[in-house]
Amino acid sequence: MGTRVIRRVRQEVYLDALKDHDLELTPLPGTTVAIRWPYDDVLYEQQGIITEVIDPVPIIVVKLKGNPQAIEQRGSLRVKVQVPLEYALVRPDSEILMTTTLDLSAGGLRFPSAVELWSGLHLKLRLIISMQEIIVLGKVTRAATKAREIRGKKTWETAVSFLGIKPQDRRLIEQFVRRQHSRKQLKQD
Repeated sequence: MGTRVIRRVRQEVYLDALKDHDLELTPLPGTTVAIRWPYDDVLYEQQGIITEVIDPVPIIVVKLKGNPQAIEQRGSLRVKVQVPLEYALVRPDSEILMTTTLDLSAGGLRFPSAVELWSGLHLKLRLIISMQEIIVLGKVTRAATKAREIRGKKTWETAVSFLGIKPQDRRLIEQFVRRQHSRKQLKQD
């Protein structure tokens, strides 16, 4: 769960709090921050200066500077969806861990890991989508350095890009993601 924008007026953004995993951060006025948001499969970032912190909530007022910059172009549509996931190191004797995805695309996924992983690590992934088993070789592209505690258990948010996937499995994931995206769009209308 990221920081929620309460209101935006021209170049001023009112935020309910700055969050880093489960920690709420209340920076001092005058601090420079980077505000990020996704839009149409592109992640944008814009610099801003905190002009005011309104207590007791706190509401943080940020004056944006300059223009937004595209910092990440995703190659395929991504949706927030929970799909059962098994993951393990590529070694044959590796322990298989189970979780659900946080989001999914035809190019990768994000999930809460029960163990701390690191960028560059290769994983064997097993997903069940539309009653079909999909086995994928993935590479960790981003891993949280701080654990997040959920119901008394530590997890590390981990992003994986697909390295080895059968073309028909990639198409199956793409179709599934598009259906999920369409459903979410219909609910918003």
